Amino acid sequence: MKMLTRLSSRLWRSFTRKDNFCSSSCFSQLSYKAFDGWDREQIMKTFDDNGYIVLRNVITGQLMEEVRRHVDWLLEKYHDIPPEHLHHPIMRRDPFWMRLVSDSRLVDVASMFVGPDIAVFASHYFCKLPKTGKKVLWHQDGSYWPLEPMDVVSLWLSVDKSTVTNGCLQVVRGSHKSRLKELQSDIEGDNVLGSRTHSNVNEEDVVNIELESGDVEIHHQNIIHGSEANMSDTRRCGLTIRYIPTTTKCTNSAHPIYKIRGKEHSQVNCYRSWPRFMPGYHMTFEGSDRWNDSRYVNPDDEPYFDSLTAESLEQDVRREVMEVIGGLHTTDTGSRT
Repeated sequence: MKMLTRLSSRLWRSFTRKDNFCSSSCFSQLSYKAFDGWDREQIMKTFDDNGYIVLRNVITGQLMEEVRRHVDWLLEKYHDIPPEHLHHPIMRRDPFWMRLVSDSRLVDVASMFVGPDIAVFASHYFCKLPKTGKKVLWHQDGSYWPLEPMDVVSLWLSVDKSTVTNGCLQVVRGSHKSRLKELQSDIEGDNVLGSRTHSNVNEEDVVNIELESGDVEIHHQNIIHGSEANMSDTRRCGLTIRYIPTTTKCTNSAHPIYKIRGKEHSQVNCYRSWPRFMPGYHMTFEGSDRWNDSRYVNPDDEPYFDSLTAESLEQDVRREVMEVIGGLHTTDTGSRT
């Protein structure tokens, strides 16, 4: 099946604002300005040693304001979906979400870990509301995913300020050097995933990842991580983005994968169209008036968007998100993202 993956220069130009875009050709400048002066060698060594790294001020300015507005919009639109479970099926139908995960600053970071040919496998807002945000049990991401080979990197974009008191991400330093463990169902107590891979960890190796809005934490698929419940008076929201090289196959063929940059490899994945913008329904953003003329398109995927209405969109989102939630504590990795 032939894919048409074109992003026109008109849309690219609409994103080349100083505060929200930097092409790969100016990566060294981006590294200096947005990554606290770290160069690629430093980043990779720290990641290889610890299994994670934090980069400051990756997303700033107008785009970060739009991200916060997007979360508020989603929480209002899908008020019946648990806020910790704003999952990938929403992105399938949300143009701004796709615009965000394809931002060149984030993709430049991902390219250091997965190479120049990049797709998005999954993305998920973890939104812990004040006083009610749930705990995430210790787990390894790779144990959930139907990927072959397990070549993937996770970026965690901090939407809100993330602190120990509001349930920040916690990682077990160096645990990425261990193998993936089998997923175990754990629905005792109030936790987000209903599953875990580890019951106990060495507390001396636990690191609290405290972040400001716009900071990005990057972690390995094998690292053990989790978070405490949010018992504070402030919200804690972060966006996870799972980038893969286009040589990595998702073995669940029904799961939508999105080509982001570079070339695709035949007979690996079928890349879906980027979602259409529906005026009067979707949240507006910089460039939304030109989005439909310039998004990536797979002709075989377009009939879905031709038939989509606001009502059917929301029905599809709610049904598919609940399927994702239900699959999180199963042993079938093909049903999870």
